[in-house]
Amino acid sequence: MSIRVTHENGVHTVIMDRPAKRNAFTMEMYRNFGAAVALLDADDDVRCIVVRGEGGAFCAGSDIGGFDTSRSNIEQAREYARFTLDMTNTLKNTRHPTVACIEGPCVGGGLEIALNCDVRIAARSARFGLPINRIGLCVDHEELADLIGVVGHTVALEALLQGHIFGADEALQKGFVTRLADDARVLDDAYEVATRIAEGAPLVNRWHKKFVRRLRSGLPLTSAERDEAYACFDTQDYRNGTLAFANKQRPVFEGR
Repeated sequence: MSIRVTHENGVHTVIMDRPAKRNAFTMEMYRNFGAAVALLDADDDVRCIVVRGEGGAFCAGSDIGGFDTSRSNIEQAREYARFTLDMTNTLKNTRHPTVACIEGPCVGGGLEIALNCDVRIAARSARFGLPINRIGLCVDHEELADLIGVVGHTVALEALLQGHIFGADEALQKGFVTRLADDARVLDDAYEVATRIAEGAPLVNRWHKKFVRRLRSGLPLTSAERDEAYACFDTQDYRNGTLAFANKQRPVFEGR
């Protein structure tokens, strides 16, 4: 399948498992990736999703070996984009918090997958880029909007115009990643972050993710949307959390 899912203590990991090709995506991988994330999205027991690649690589993008048959004209390219975006948008739109653990190459479509995650932790030796002008390809408008939403217009355009591969320090400086870790520590650091997320109140984490996405739209909030920020006071998790705090205990959240 080339996509595997593991889980432990509320942290579920989606693993891109095609190391011989640096985890470059085939159509089947896109399909399985979307299906795996959709199942996790529907599961109330999920507290955090980690996305990572197997074999010391995150993802080298889409496998260009299939471009001759899947993107040989405008109609095929439109269908390809719609299908792949439908699959990767399951990650962007999931209600659960997400963490990208980035090792090795994270380029093209692989970088777009990483940018769809809420937290992006990269090894210091990781490499990034959007070198699609080297093969005569444009970024779809929806993909471009996602890129601009994370790093801004100027950085997005610079990366696309240069088409260069850059290192983790530059990626951190320009907002492609949120933090760096030593190569030997990147997995541990990513799961420590995921565990801290998983230990928080899951409803609150989902609400905060929803609210941030809504505010990024720039549209005015309705009264009902403003009031949703106070729905937490009616949850069992709020009662558990405040009681645990008063008793100097670790809270146990139920997600209700």
